[in-house]
Amino acid sequence: MSLIKYNPNLSPLFNNFDDLLSIFDAFDPMTRPVQSVTGPRTNIQNLEDKHLIELATPGVGKEELNIDIDDGRLTVSFRQEEGDEKHSFQRAFKRSWTLPKDVDVDNINADYADGVLAVSIPKIAPETPPHRRIQIG
Repeated sequence: MSLIKYNPNLSPLFNNFDDLLSIFDAFDPMTRPVQSVTGPRTNIQNLEDKHLIELATPGVGKEELNIDIDDGRLTVSFRQEEGDEKHSFQRAFKRSWTLPKDVDVDNINADYADGVLAVSIPKIAPETPPHRRIQIG
């Protein structure tokens, strides 16, 4: 069973004739709401020894992806432009995450296989403050 978002314009119960005619607005591209695409689907896992970010990037080569770390932020981006003198086409996305303090930034690595980019961010053990007894003087 699949769920479908309720749309009052497509409801079989119409209150008046204007409601009946409003069903055609759903098919008009000028009145239809624009769905924004924010980037590839992402899965983030907080494992015991690392954080794992997986991005579904089918149709994108690994040489076209950029992974940058700057000021405690990990950014994955992609930009591709194609076309000729009459038509141009551009695909792009950019996703950023703030890295937690318990990660080893120097050992972050990434793998790309079958259209899935996997970024592995290893954790470091938190430093325990030294235990010491203060003498009362």
